[in-house]
Amino acid sequence: MPTGNNIIRPNRQRRMLYDTARVQSRTPRGDYNLVVMSNRAPIRIVRDLSGERIEPTVGGLGSTFQRLLEEKGGTWIAWPGGRTMQKRVAMPPYNPSFDLVFAELTERDVSNFYYGMCNQGLWPLMHYMTPLCHFNKLQWHNYQRVNMNFASIAATEASSSSVVWVQDFHLAITPMMIRARRPELPIGLFWHVPFPPQELFRVFPWRRELLVGMLGSDLIGFHTRPYVHHFESACERILGAKVDRERDEIHFGGRTTKVGAFPLGIAVKYFEDLAENPRVRDRAQRLRRSFGENHRIVLGVDRLDYTKGLLQRILGFERYLERNPSAHRNVSLVLIAVPSRTKIREYSELKRQVDEQVGRIIGRFSGEGWVPIRYLYTQFETEDLVPYYEAADVALLTPLRDGMNLVAKEYVASRPGNDGVLILSEFAGAAEEMTEALLVNPYDIDQIAVRIEEAFAMPAAERAARMSAMRAKLHVNDLEQWSSNFLDSLIGSRGIEHHAVQLTAD
Repeated sequence: MPTGNNIIRPNRQRRMLYDTARVQSRTPRGDYNLVVMSNRAPIRIVRDLSGERIEPTVGGLGSTFQRLLEEKGGTWIAWPGGRTMQKRVAMPPYNPSFDLVFAELTERDVSNFYYGMCNQGLWPLMHYMTPLCHFNKLQWHNYQRVNMNFASIAATEASSSSVVWVQDFHLAITPMMIRARRPELPIGLFWHVPFPPQELFRVFPWRRELLVGMLGSDLIGFHTRPYVHHFESACERILGAKVDRERDEIHFGGRTTKVGAFPLGIAVKYFEDLAENPRVRDRAQRLRRSFGENHRIVLGVDRLDYTKGLLQRILGFERYLERNPSAHRNVSLVLIAVPSRTKIREYSELKRQVDEQVGRIIGRFSGEGWVPIRYLYTQFETEDLVPYYEAADVALLTPLRDGMNLVAKEYVASRPGNDGVLILSEFAGAAEEMTEALLVNPYDIDQIAVRIEEAFAMPAAERAARMSAMRAKLHVNDLEQWSSNFLDSLIGSRGIEHHAVQLTAD
């Protein structure tokens, strides 16, 4: 699935909870069906002695799309993540209401499109890290071919009453390709990562082609206003498009594309319910006891990605220990780093650097049974991760650049007692909403140390006020409200009469 922050492997408990929410929903079907397009499908392929079977792995954002498709009807087009003999699967298996259609990627596609253009070209570029960009013409041609394949499937699958919703930069140029075949269709694109200033975006060799492809959409959504402005400037300066910033409209090639900020929310109630679950609370208490009485826990959770600022986080915590000798044996950093893109050289090099820094700091400060950093390099189920959210006194999240950072929102949603402190990079999209967090420049390790000191010194009443305010914001803009806002804007941009899309349960 999209979303660079999605590090939790969905589990049976999560699926059961979402199934219950679907039963409670009272949403009318409306007068259109939905075609969702994403790079990865919400399933996994399992092979054993009995053959091949497909298991759903829906969670978070994927569950919202599944609920939409169940209520509106339609199709989900995606790559299954590997080879499969099946081309189409009825979903959900127990009560089919939409089709999951697989777009096939060859081994060359996976190498050139996914690992190449997407993860070594566009990903670092969108996160302002141009020195890490690798641009290759063969990979670009493969990117075009894969997008064309997705677009052809969408054009065939869509009915006259379909609305198409494309997810993320992997399929950025499919909107114009679909438009060429089915000009009558409403097409929306949501960009789940940052969009850089046009001065940085200009380094992309196929900058015009990418922008033109995106402008095949009727509506393009970003997480924050600055990303909207960057995109508008790129279209104006690179394409010569006419941009109406007051109306957030881009006029190019005889068409009008609307753009807007739609901050991605999370399934707030799911995390709240899980945090209140007795089994989860017991695990959180046992986790705290494992550190010792009156021990303070600083938590960092991320995919192991060079955009997440893991090295800066480690060095900032080291500076905190240098500045606060009295904290030795009383404070520990729990660093959860989820494996990611291990086949790419920059990621394996980052793993080596993190290992070395963690080992060095443990060797420097450890003593009397105290280890300053607990480093966990593994996947986590949701029910395994939420106890860490509950047990931590402070969440320390220091991405160097992040489209949103859903971990920050998950930590806040998992604090039903309104305690705990969130330290958040000012360069995360979530910082635009979570203004009550202690914001930090992740490049300034001295400031990271100061923010940890401030978090531990914060009075209980202030902690509660800040956390309560952030939790209230999560409820106003949760995951389902986000999808409703986007689809209502997309359909409205085409002047189509429709029933309001309301996903929340009664």
